[in-house]
Amino acid sequence: MAYGLSGTDVLFSGDHVMAWSTPVVAPPDGAMSDYMASLAKLARRPETVYFPGHGGAVSDAPRVVERYIRHRRAREQSILRRLAEGAADIPTLVRAIYVGLDPRLVRAAGLSVLAHLEDLHARGLVATDGMPSIIGLYRLAVG
Repeated sequence: MAYGLSGTDVLFSGDHVMAWSTPVVAPPDGAMSDYMASLAKLARRPETVYFPGHGGAVSDAPRVVERYIRHRRAREQSILRRLAEGAADIPTLVRAIYVGLDPRLVRAAGLSVLAHLEDLHARGLVATDGMPSIIGLYRLAVG
């Protein structure tokens, strides 16, 4: 949830948009499709200063929101490019996409990749046997 302060250029963004990092979108509580839709909604809002739940103020917030959207789309494209080479599980995707990742962040990265895979699966771009899960094997969808 985010709250715009009426009559000002301020929005309280919670953990949705922060100046220091992009949030982890982690299933089952987080859905990449919902997150991207909410970023698109924020991109249409007039506020230029966000106050997140953690960290300092986000100045020039519309630019930051657009950067978040580009970042998530680039991550999606990285997943699709890797799957174009052949089927892969989430650990393989994380190793291919997050080069040099601090080992302490591997689990969070895996959950973020799962959120992308759930979205890509729902859009018919990625296939897996059954429903997307952290232990699934993923491939590009045919057709």
